[in-house]
Amino acid sequence: MNLSRQQIRELSFQAIFALEVNSEQDRTLLKSTLFQQNTRDDYFDELVDGVVAVHKELEAQYEPFLKDDWSYDRISKTANVALQIGLFELTQRIDIPNKVSLDQATELAKNFGDDSDGKFVNGVLAHFVS
Repeated sequence: MNLSRQQIRELSFQAIFALEVNSEQDRTLLKSTLFQQNTRDDYFDELVDGVVAVHKELEAQYEPFLKDDWSYDRISKTANVALQIGLFELTQRIDIPNKVSLDQATELAKNFGDDSDGKFVNGVLAHFVS
């Protein structure tokens, strides 16, 4: 079964989140576990490997767009992973419209976190693209 880009982003979010929580996990095993029932997709590998490889750079890119009373340490892991995926797409995938990347990152934050995470991610990424 082929997955939609949205489904791939959701699986990527889960993989990146798991690696953020425990960086010692076997990335290959984690990927195969998430894709037990589905056909592997190159975009999944690109997102997971790309975000994991440059996560510190991505965090540095969005940090200037945080409000004065916010710091990286105050951001939930959910919002952080959604921001990283959104920024990775915004900066590395020019074939994906900015609005799509922003909307999808916001949805990831809301689906895996809560509405406040979604609003936060939307606000930071909106400032980044403007």
